[in-house]
Amino acid sequence: MWSRTHDNLYLNYAKTLTNVLIVNFALGVVTGTIVEFGLLDIWPTSILLFASSGFLPLLYEATIAFIGEAVLIVFFLITLGRWRASYSIALLIATWFLGSLSGYFILTANAWMNVPWGMGNIPRALYPFLPSYGPDDANVTGVLNLAALLVNYTLDGYGSMALSNPGFTHLVGVFYLNPYISLVNPDAIITTFHTLFAAYAIGLGVVGTALSVRYLGTRDDKYIKLLRPILWVLTIVLLIEPIVLGHFMGDTVVKYQPLKFTALVTLTGGKGVYGYEFYDPIEALFAYGNPYHPIHGFEYYLSSCNALGNTTFVELYEKLDPSMINYISGISNLTLSSYCREAVLSLEPIAPLVSAFYYTMIGSGIIIAIAAVLVLFTYLIRIPVLTDVTDFINYRLLSPLIGYYNVLPFLTMVMAFGSAIAATAGWAAREIGRQPWTVYGLVTTNEVVTPVPITPVFVAYVLAILTAIAVGGSLAMYYVATRPGILRNISELLRGGES
Repeated sequence: MWSRTHDNLYLNYAKTLTNVLIVNFALGVVTGTIVEFGLLDIWPTSILLFASSGFLPLLYEATIAFIGEAVLIVFFLITLGRWRASYSIALLIATWFLGSLSGYFILTANAWMNVPWGMGNIPRALYPFLPSYGPDDANVTGVLNLAALLVNYTLDGYGSMALSNPGFTHLVGVFYLNPYISLVNPDAIITTFHTLFAAYAIGLGVVGTALSVRYLGTRDDKYIKLLRPILWVLTIVLLIEPIVLGHFMGDTVVKYQPLKFTALVTLTGGKGVYGYEFYDPIEALFAYGNPYHPIHGFEYYLSSCNALGNTTFVELYEKLDPSMINYISGISNLTLSSYCREAVLSLEPIAPLVSAFYYTMIGSGIIIAIAAVLVLFTYLIRIPVLTDVTDFINYRLLSPLIGYYNVLPFLTMVMAFGSAIAATAGWAAREIGRQPWTVYGLVTTNEVVTPVPITPVFVAYVLAILTAIAVGGSLAMYYVATRPGILRNISELLRGGES
């Protein structure tokens, strides 16, 4: 907008947003480090799980995407207003690209936990209701050895202690034959787009809310002037995110995580969820393209487990890897079918919670999509019939209730808070719905827990740190946005000028 109009209002606000972005970036570094410590201390087996599937993506994220983004964002701030707008835009696009690439590399690790791509039919051998997860790029012996070690140590106390075995690496051996397999995980690709668009919606929503609050407090039209270009992007994002990307995200769940899909629709499926199959016309239409298509209930999965018969774990290892039989002595006589049934039964009690998060996400998504349409066709672009409808709702229904000049700020804040609620609930449904597995169909949660006690003191300590970061970070971004002089001296020093 500055390039088009040469209006310094846009240039100054671009500087303000960049200063806020740098503070936000620093907070990302801090919270990212805390997450890493959490994985090491609470989930030490995560090192093992990501050693093959996540090593290259996380290596590329740290050495290429993250460092590149950090350098370019500072360079952008230093040169903003001194270089041509086209150069600044190019720098910003490059920064955005590396930031998005960083998100992709990180999300491949999470996507592998949800869809262990490259495992082929290995999960299906233990859980017959699961599909094939791509090509057979996993070393079957290595996967079996890993499973035996984790089970052995889980029975003795905690699966994470398997890492303490001095011969661990030798016993497991090569896990993946193709270390790049996680980069082409179909779930990683759609998860990245879905998550990035959710991040755009939340970020833009926060900025839009700030401008709306300023406008409501001052009635200065310059804040509406700054708000409009942001609303263009926000409304488009909110129409693509729940309608297009949400649909494709749902398709991956239906195809690769069938047990989770059943959990997601528990609240609308009623008692039929716990039977063999049930009918939910709306969910079936979106999931299968046919409203009359039955949805599997938990009893279907339990029946599928019975197809494994009375084969025991000792019989399985006698055929595939007899050397590991001693490590599964605790479950040697356990049948594969009972092991499978236990996994299904463990999800049933938390299915309503998973479903509640899911429908909270759906409900919020519908609300923000409606708000986006009302903003788009009344305030940004006017199209016959569509604009007539949105004008009627905005001016005849909402305006008498909240005031004519308050409608746009109100809709902006609805989109902002709705986006935050939808993103949080959606992520909760995704992660809690993965139970009882840490890696879907492969490694259970019980096999990776740590013996470190989660005491009330520890919980209070973690909450205190996270609260301090949240409050301190929010205040820092607020003061940088409202008092631009705070970073002006730093910026001038970076540019080599006088403070």
